[in-house]
Amino acid sequence: MELYWLWLSMLPGVGPLLQKRLLEKFGSPADIYHAGEGELRSIEGLGVKRARCLLEQRSLARAERVLEAMQRIGARLLLLNDPLYPPMVRRLPKAPMLLYYRGMLRQESCGVGIVGARRCTAYGKAVARQAAVFLAQQGVPVISGMARGIDSYANTACLQAGGYTLAFLGHGVDICFPAEHQKLMDAIVEHGAVLSAYPPGTEVRPEFFPQRNYLISAWSYSLLVVEAARKSGSLITAGLALEMGRPVFAVPGSIYSRESEGTNALIAAGTASIYIHPRQLLPLPPTGNPEIKGEGDQPIAQKAKDASETTETANGMDRLLGTPAREILQILVNAAAPMGTGELAARFSGDKKIFWEVLALLILQGKVENLPGGRVQVTQGGGFSVL
Repeated sequence: MELYWLWLSMLPGVGPLLQKRLLEKFGSPADIYHAGEGELRSIEGLGVKRARCLLEQRSLARAERVLEAMQRIGARLLLLNDPLYPPMVRRLPKAPMLLYYRGMLRQESCGVGIVGARRCTAYGKAVARQAAVFLAQQGVPVISGMARGIDSYANTACLQAGGYTLAFLGHGVDICFPAEHQKLMDAIVEHGAVLSAYPPGTEVRPEFFPQRNYLISAWSYSLLVVEAARKSGSLITAGLALEMGRPVFAVPGSIYSRESEGTNALIAAGTASIYIHPRQLLPLPPTGNPEIKGEGDQPIAQKAKDASETTETANGMDRLLGTPAREILQILVNAAAPMGTGELAARFSGDKKIFWEVLALLILQGKVENLPGGRVQVTQGGGFSVL
């Protein structure tokens, strides 16, 4: 059965959209393989020329060679109809019908993408590492590309924290690029997976990397761009994520730093949210609130109360941040007028470091409104409860 999937995936001039139309019509790659010219020509967008080309390509020889190469390196196929293929990726119009991978795929393999400059600064490295460690501690997969710089720092930090990480490649899964990342690649295969849309033996070519960027975005609930120049692959990844409706966060940097020109531009254009803390990156569960932990597994935000004990607060950032957010919102609701942030901080009973982080996130989420003179108030008509 895999031979027919491989055959269909390698047909020249037949991309994901046509492949899916063929599958919808015939049901399986094997049925497509055995279809007649008349049946093929009935497929919208295929046409006479492509139908005849498909018939001329009716040979499994190349697919057999690829399957043999996969077996030699221990690679496997992730097929579009596989239960391990994430539904949120499968729904994308251009989702690849198959991917090659080495390693272990989880039932829930989507996570948070972390991408950035190859020539990153110490600041960028520190931000990437902090985010990856935090996500690993929450059990959220880190998605990246194993490239030099930010990508590899994110993959490495996640593994060091005992997390699960995926690396998407723009070449075959049997090739390590850059070569000095062989140990990292081996570790990812052992504790996560490396994936590619290209068969084993596919060499590194610049035109293959946009597909790698597409897959990083597709597998990411949200995307963090740590550092990026004005023209960089990371901005391409961010653009793809935005097209897919994924939230994009960008790390603000110095206006004098070339490595931050791209991220600052994303923020200035309003296409990316300002990144302040890894909590922003966490996917919101449908109900309840995961216990959020930080360095040393110490809780930094309490669990939300059971859904039966809460009201509609179980939606939005206050659900994610738990008690600190609810307390800040309650203080502001009880105030007769807008309150200065200093007074608000003084009334807050928790850790002051947490206070400023949570307040900033509430402002970014539009739940709290920033007013002139350093004052804040609950956004009017926010439609949420703080009880």
